[in-house]
Amino acid sequence: MRLALTLVFAATSAAWAGPSGEAPGLLRDWAALNSACRGGRGDDPATLEACARRDALDRRLTAAGWCYGRPGDAGYQRTWRSCAEAGRLGARE
Repeated sequence: MRLALTLVFAATSAAWAGPSGEAPGLLRDWAALNSACRGGRGDDPATLEACARRDALDRRLTAAGWCYGRPGDAGYQRTWRSCAEAGRLGARE
């Protein structure tokens, strides 16, 4: 698992250097880090690092105009989408 996290962190670091139009790469990195964060042991430093890096990508994606879910979505329904699309689609009933 450490090797996989190392590769994900390397990819994330490369994405940080790129222009803000690299949302697909950031979204892919976020998904990998989210899996490592949610699937790792809570006492493993690699898990904590994955969570911290995922949270940093959350902030970067939000600043770039991406939203995680729509108002009214349950947790399992949430996905990343452009905030313009999320607003246009509105809340679920």
